[in-house]
Parts: sequence; structure tokens; C-alpha cells
Amino acid sequence: MPDFAQFYFGVAAAENEVATNPDRFRETYFDRLNLPAQIASHERCLILGPKGAGKSAAAWYVALSWQKETGPETIFRNFVDFDVLNRTQSPLTSLDRRLVSGDLTAMTDAAWRLFLGVRLLESIINDPACSLGRDAHAVKLLRDLQAAGLASDDYPQVLRSIRERKGTIGIPKWINGGFASKETESLSPGQVGDAILKLVMAARTPNQHLLAIDGLDKAITRNEAYWQTIAALIRVVDDIRRVAVGSGASHIFVIVMCRSDVFRQAHFADAPKIAADAGVHLEWHAEAAEVRHVLLWEYLARKASISTDVLFRYLPTAVKVGNQGGVETLRYLLDFTRYTPRDLSLLFRQLQAALPPGAVALTAEQVRLAADRFASENLLSEIIAEAVGLLSPTVVDRLSGILSSLPKRIFSREHLERAIKDAGCAEETSSAELAEYLFLQGAIGNYKPDVGYYQFYHRRDAYKLQLRGPLALHTGLVYAMNVPWSGT
Repeated sequence: MPDFAQFYFGVAAAENEVATNPDRFRETYFDRLNLPAQIASHERCLILGPKGAGKSAAAWYVALSWQKETGPETIFRNFVDFDVLNRTQSPLTSLDRRLVSGDLTAMTDAAWRLFLGVRLLESIINDPACSLGRDAHAVKLLRDLQAAGLASDDYPQVLRSIRERKGTIGIPKWINGGFASKETESLSPGQVGDAILKLVMAARTPNQHLLAIDGLDKAITRNEAYWQTIAALIRVVDDIRRVAVGSGASHIFVIVMCRSDVFRQAHFADAPKIAADAGVHLEWHAEAAEVRHVLLWEYLARKASISTDVLFRYLPTAVKVGNQGGVETLRYLLDFTRYTPRDLSLLFRQLQAALPPGAVALTAEQVRLAADRFASENLLSEIIAEAVGLLSPTVVDRLSGILSSLPKRIFSREHLERAIKDAGCAEETSSAELAEYLFLQGAIGNYKPDVGYYQFYHRRDAYKLQLRGPLALHTGLVYAMNVPWSGT
């Protein structure tokens, strides 16, 4: 058999994979949904899934597939990542009822139309095949928007400008996809977004402009204004999709990558309809009757450019666990992950590192070693890193200590409260707040004593946390934190 160490199993972040080898990323992407065609036909504009499910990777795959089909010079892509912008701009979670409320949804929508319209206008102006890019009026309009602070990539600042309603922007009227040279109309900041979107829709170019909105994963917050902001974004993007279909615009595409639980918190009337009609669900957690049939193995084999049968030959049949005897290796490995492509890729890279030079296949002991390393070096680190901005800095810093002081794998709310108190975090967080975070990250689950069943969010994201307990710590964290498997 080929050397196991030579296989490529992907990396944690799609953007890093694309930057290293975009052709390999595209060729090894497991596209079971025909995403490029669905986006190109304006059927879909919303990509949903848990963190690590491959939402960002899906957007990159669409762009690179289009480039492969029509040439790299024909695709203009702009990926706006709010997770990155939050480091230098006002984070979306900073919005409050002074700026966003249920009574002012029109202004929140108008701010998104302006924010997205400016990004598309910037892309269109940089397109040499589009006459709008050579139109002095269009270039001046963009400069005027920048001077007025309306072209900022700081969405909260754009919303403030619209709320203040100060000044007007002079926009030349357009004809046939371009500007007329004489007539001008003055619009308030709240009206400018609609005007810009009409302009970019009317533009004519053989090229395609893809705007992808990402970084909406760090949104587990009780801030109702945040959820209303996300709801407005999704409404506006779906409206752009429908207008593009109706106008026959084949050059403008806007997609949003949104975490499943974030979308469910963004309550608005059309949410179910948009999810059904315009959403793509990247779900990997549906459990198959036979563990070999879980789709994650197909994903991994595609990354490595081999079949699943070949992949399985490198693994032992079972792994001995305590006094339980052998556990099927595939089940053993899956239980260390949160059923996402990211986790499985990182776990298999640890398996490669555990295989000695010259060895052909992994032993059960090497599988256990790799799983332990994955739990402590990858799984635990990611759960702690994802807490930044969601939990207080003190709780983030002491999170591993809180988890390691749990008395056993199956624990109660009282056990968690005691661990929080012992870590000196009782003033920083409550058991309810921390448990909700840990549950949504897949770190803890509900335990059903009568059937011995564990309800983890990553296995079915319709599950709700049952705070009264008993609660179960994720298998990987049990090993990473050396928490007793059982005991008092």
C-alpha cells in the first residue's frame, strides 16, 4: 500500500488551503450538492451549517470552479469576513437597541443594502469589461460615498450614518446600464443603497462578481439587536437574489455563510421560507446505521484522492477502551470529533504523525495516541479559542481548569457551579451561561440515564440543552482533561 504519510487530508481553514494550492483544493473538494450550479442559477444564496462544516470552503469552491470553467480573469470575488473585520472595526455584537430595534427594521435593511451595494460597485468599477468601470460619474459616486463615510466596511458605522440622516448624495441618473451625463438626483443615505443596487444590476459585463459574507459564527449572544441585524442581512441578500432572477442579471451574486444556530436565533417571518427556497444545508451529523456509511469518510477519502476502502485498510479493526473490550475504530475516531470535516482532517493528520517511519498500517495503540493528541492539541484549543469574545477573558483563561475539575464524565449542574466557583469565576459567568456555550460548541451534551443515550448538539442541532442534567462531557475532552470516566 502507498505510504499513509503521503496522503493529503486538508487543513483547518479553507483560506489557507486555497492560498497554498487552489487547484488541489478544488479537485479534492467533496461537492455532493452541485454548489457552483446552484449559486450560478440564483437558486441559493444562503449556506448553513455548524462551525467547521465547510461553509467558507463551499464559497471558495464556487469561486474556483467558476474560474476553472471560464478563466480566472472572468471572476471578481470579494470575501467579507466579519470575524476578521471585528478585530479592527465595530463588531456586529456591539449593536444595541439604540441602533437596532424591531420598530426600525427599514433602516437596518437600508444599511445592509448600502453596505452590500458599495462592495458590488467597487467590484464592478474594477471590471475592465464593464462600461461602468470607465464611467467618470460612477467613479465619482464611489469617491463621494467614501468621503461621506458611507463606503466603510464598518457596518455599525454605516447604520449610524443612515440613522442620523445627515446630508445627501448626488447620483446621476442612469440609462442602459450606465450614467446619463446631465440629470442628477439627491438621495438621503437611506436611499442610496437601493440606487446603487439598481445600478450594478443594470450594468452589463460578461464577467461574474461574487460577494461572500462570512464570519457570522461567533454570535452566541443574548443581544437581541444582533439577531435582528443578521435577520436584516439575510432578508436583503435573498431580495437581491430574487431581483437578479427577475432582471436576468447573470453577473451579480451575493451569498451568506451562516451558522445554523445563528440563523435559528434570527427570528423573522420569512426565515423558514428563505431557508427552504434559498438555503443549502451543509450537515454531516446525521448518523448512519452503519458507521462506514457516514459521509465524513467520503469527504476524507476525496481529500486524499483515494477510496474509502483504501482509507480503512490503514486502520485497525477495533480499539480497546478500558474494561469494555474493543470499540470499532471508525466509531472510536468519530466520537473524538464533533462530526465536522475540520475535526476529522485534524484528527487524521495526528494519525499520520503517530505512524512510525516504515510502518504500513496503524496499530490500536497508535490510534489511541493520535486521538489523545487531537483532543488536547486541537479539540480543546479550538473550544477555548472560540470562546474569545463570547465569554469574559477571565473565563476563557480558566476554561480548561473548569473542565478538568469536573468530578467525572457524567456530571450535574451543581458540579459545574462548583467548578466555576473553584476557578474563581462565579462573578464572571453563571452555570447557565457557560453550559449553553459548551453545549453549542459540542463540548457537553445531555445524558439520558434510562437509555444510556447522549444528546450532543453536533449530532443533531435541533437538540436543546437540558440544564437540570445530568450532563455529559465530550469523549475527547474527557481524555484531554483527564476527567475520570466514572466515579463520585
